Amino acid sequence: MWWIVVAGVTGLLLGGLVGWWLRGQRSVPPPAPKPSPESLRLLAVLQREGRLLDFLLEPIDAYSDAQIGAAVREIHRKCREVLDKVLTLEKVLPQEEGEPITLAAGFDPSAIRLSGAVSGQPPFRGTVKHPGWRVREVRLPSIPQGQDPWVVMPAEVEVA
Repeated sequence: MWWIVVAGVTGLLLGGLVGWWLRGQRSVPPPAPKPSPESLRLLAVLQREGRLLDFLLEPIDAYSDAQIGAAVREIHRKCREVLDKVLTLEKVLPQEEGEPITLAAGFDPSAIRLSGAVSGQPPFRGTVKHPGWRVREVRLPSIPQGQDPWVVMPAEVEVA
């Protein structure tokens, strides 16, 4: 009768050891999850409406400042229209750049980044370098059925 108990305990121990050994043998980690193509929708809309990627990826060394300025003005206008159409943005801080601010204990470090001579505990007194942006609403178009979601701007071919 005692041998049944010993066999059972031995089986549990061996099963645990084999499982532990097998878990340790996995040398290749599972692949990281692929990012969602939904994250590319804003980039696709900014390209389609404002030609943002075309401008940012174009070598501009050969152009004069006046030519670049003229292009930027149009791209800025169109991209601003896109942002107004698809996002509701608000400032993180109500203060403007250059205004003084005091941050009490409990401020959100994911919304406010401290720079400069940071030491000790709040309250921190400083100057707003940038008020930050927070997205309140997103109204991006969905990816059309059958469209490759990784293509942010399809190639264009003019047929003669």
